[in-house]
Amino acid sequence: MAIWNTRATEFGKEQVYAGQPAYGSMLVAPPADTTWLRLAHRVNAAGEHTYRAGVSTDGVEWIWGGVWTLPAGSTPRIGLVSHGAGGPAAEQVPPATAAFDYFHVLRP
Repeated sequence: MAIWNTRATEFGKEQVYAGQPAYGSMLVAPPADTTWLRLAHRVNAAGEHTYRAGVSTDGVEWIWGGVWTLPAGSTPRIGLVSHGAGGPAAEQVPPATAAFDYFHVLRP
């Protein structure tokens, strides 16, 4: 995510609220030229899905952010988005680019 001259990794959730898509987010950690991302998924005692994002700039030390909870029985979809530039700062802030080097899913 880019706002003016800042950069941060952001962990967001989009759900339908009052018939419209609603987006919520939380900041996790500052990125580097190469940033590792992790997403931990668990199902709690109520059957709800919980997701927590982790960020690393070296692949060894991790900063873990908050947790998003999704309803039991839902089918979550996961994506990567690069936010930034545009608006009045468009001339000052180049667009942020996000790209996968690899993607791996582990199941316990």
